[in-house]
Amino acid sequence: MKRITTTLTTLAAAAAVVAGPLAMTATTAQAADAGARKAATYKVTAKVNKDVVTVGEDVVKVRGKVTPRAAGQEVRLQQRKEGKNRWKGSGKATIKRNGTFVLKDKPSLAGTREYRVLKPAGKGLKKGTSPVLSVDVYKWEKLADRAKGASANIPAYPGLTGAMIGSEYYDASLMPVESGTPAYVEYTLGRLCTDLRATYALDDRSESGATGAVKLLVDGATKVDQGLVVGQVVESTTDVTDAFRLRYELTSTATPASKPVVATPEVRCTK
Repeated sequence: MKRITTTLTTLAAAAAVVAGPLAMTATTAQAADAGARKAATYKVTAKVNKDVVTVGEDVVKVRGKVTPRAAGQEVRLQQRKEGKNRWKGSGKATIKRNGTFVLKDKPSLAGTREYRVLKPAGKGLKKGTSPVLSVDVYKWEKLADRAKGASANIPAYPGLTGAMIGSEYYDASLMPVESGTPAYVEYTLGRLCTDLRATYALDDRSESGATGAVKLLVDGATKVDQGLVVGQVVESTTDVTDAFRLRYELTSTATPASKPVVATPEVRCTK
C-alpha cells in the first residue's frame, strides 16, 4: 500500500512539472492576445494644404491616410478655436482603396483654427485621431468699422460715411467734414493684420480745379503720400504686417473746395 501511494505521488509531481510550462505558455499567449486587442487602434495621419488662409478666398484641404486602410469607411473632420477644449464636426469623407482621404473646409471666421481627423471605431479596432493641425485664418474687413482712436474733422461714425467717385458709390469711407481744414484719424491694429487696401481720390463733390492729398503713416513711418486732383483715382495696397497703429491724414483746399477720400479702406486681419 505504501509503495502504491508513493507511486501516485510521484506521477502527480511529474504531471505538474509537464503541465507547468504548458500552463505558462497558455497564460502568456492570452496576455499577448489581450495586449494586441488593447493596442488595436486606427492610425491616422493628416496634413493641410495651407497653414495661412483668407476667408472667402481659400479652402482648407486636409489630406491623410488611415492604417489599416479601412477602404469605404468614413473619416470625420473636426475643428475648434485655439484655446478651446470642445471639438466640433465640420465634414466627412470616404476612405479610398489605398487608405487615403481628402477633407475640405471653408472658414468663415478669422482667428487661429485647429483641425484633426477622426476615424471612428470599426471592425474590432478602436477609433483613431490624427495629430492637431493649426491654421491661421485671416479676413478682409472694413477699416472704418473698427473702433477709431484719435481723430479730427472726420465724421463721428466713419463706417456710415459714403463717397462718390466717378459716379460710383464707395461705402465706409474716410473723408473730411469741412474742406480746407486738416483731418486725421487713427486706428489700432494690434499687430493682428497683414495688408491694407483702399482707393484714393477726390469725391465728386469737389469743385473743378480742387486739389487734395492723402497720407498714410504706419507706426509713425510714411507709407503713402498721394497728391490728388479731380478725376484721379489711385488704387493701393499696403503691407501692414506687425503694425500696431496706423494714421490717415487728409489735406484739402477750401477754395476751390475739395474732398479727399480714402474710399472703402479694408484690412486683412485675424481678429
